[in-house]
Amino acid sequence: MLGMIRTAFLQYFFISFVYCLSDHPILIVVSYDAFRYNFFDTHHLPLTEQLRKHGTYADYLINVFPTKTFPNHHSIATGLYPEKHGVVGNSFWDQKQNKLINVSYELYHYNEEIVPIWRYNEDMGRGRYSASMMWPGAIYSYQNKNITYAQHFNMSMDWYERIDKVISWIKNPDKPANLIMVYFEEPDTHGHAFGPNSDVVENLLVKLDKITQYLEDQLQIHSLKSKVNVVHLSDHGLVPVLASNILNITQYLEPGTYERAGTSPLMDIIPKDGYEGQIYKNLKAAAEENENFDVYKKSEFLDRWHYKNNPRSPPILVMAKVGFALEDITENIPFYTSTYNISVTDNWEFGVHGYDYIVSDMNPFFMARGPKIKANHKVPTFHTVDLFNLFCRILELPTVNNDGSLSIIDGILLTEDSSTYTFSSVLLITVGGVLLALILISCAALVTLLMIKRQQNITTTAALNKRFPQTFTHTIEAQHLLDPEEA
Repeated sequence: MLGMIRTAFLQYFFISFVYCLSDHPILIVVSYDAFRYNFFDTHHLPLTEQLRKHGTYADYLINVFPTKTFPNHHSIATGLYPEKHGVVGNSFWDQKQNKLINVSYELYHYNEEIVPIWRYNEDMGRGRYSASMMWPGAIYSYQNKNITYAQHFNMSMDWYERIDKVISWIKNPDKPANLIMVYFEEPDTHGHAFGPNSDVVENLLVKLDKITQYLEDQLQIHSLKSKVNVVHLSDHGLVPVLASNILNITQYLEPGTYERAGTSPLMDIIPKDGYEGQIYKNLKAAAEENENFDVYKKSEFLDRWHYKNNPRSPPILVMAKVGFALEDITENIPFYTSTYNISVTDNWEFGVHGYDYIVSDMNPFFMARGPKIKANHKVPTFHTVDLFNLFCRILELPTVNNDGSLSIIDGILLTEDSSTYTFSSVLLITVGGVLLALILISCAALVTLLMIKRQQNITTTAALNKRFPQTFTHTIEAQHLLDPEEA
């Protein structure tokens, strides 16, 4: 008994002071850029498919417009549509400064009061620490504060090394992370050059399948599965576009009358003073004749896009129809050919995203598992802006105002009664384990003292019997007569 207690006690303190896990719920959010929801139909993801079925999943998510990387990742992180958080594209033209704004601190700081989930988690204090493994926008300060761990984007960093770093943040003895945002740039990076139907993308799916399983294995090896919740998702999908379907839009525009921003299938047009009416008229006429792209004035932006009411959104938007792209891809062909050593012909397929989110191939995937997540469960499709509320509930943070709904949460999360941990988890990981260990130690000490006292009594009795055999025997017999149970 004493040996078992001693072993449990040592195990507890080994885990607590060497691993030093957070006292708060732990959440890992993993994003695979351009991982289309129906990539599961390729049968290149058997490990991920198995994990998906073991937890909770949806067929797909309804993402935000434009279906680009930075707007969607920031909507996931804030629960807000782009017209509110201001990341209206991967770049935008700042009309006040008259310059193009690419990925930067400025891109992510349209409104200084907006608090992403990683900043919100740390702001709640009491030992909460956030980490980012290359998540878009997370390296910047918000409210003049940086999070505890923030890895800058580095494509050369090995994928397995990234997961190992994530595990080390969770186990950090001084500041154990309880929220980790993880970003993988594939299959987007190569998907743009080779298209979603290519062997290159198929091989990347196999690689992503393995890294998903590697994360699961590391959680198992480090005894973290009963403590860590994991959400896997993506920002958007990807569609193939033939090189022969690249449209030349600027041929309808007079040089020097406009600025432009954005990438296919979108082009933001910012007319110079006095030219907006003519530019819109020319583009509209060309669109009616060409029928492969659409043109919108800002007043015509669809309300459901939640894209209109922001000064960063353009005065005029050109959007190629599905299966077509704009000339920025042609401008990138020299980069693709030199980087990947490919020869582009009219039949070459590129990968494009950014279309309306109602295009099914723009939709991302979602799956989750962990001690707070229902197992073997499927939920209806929901919006990416709902994820912020889900993260808050998992992390046990108060919900703040956002554009998301709370309705999906009950379908994903276990009730508090069923979201309990095993005895070993409580003993070895939680604060309750400390109390339990102290109680067991106290009991062990009490039992030891009683055993020592009993041994002393036996020794004393033996000594008295030896010196006063008749007297002590008579005393015991007298006690027996007075109190038989005690004797």
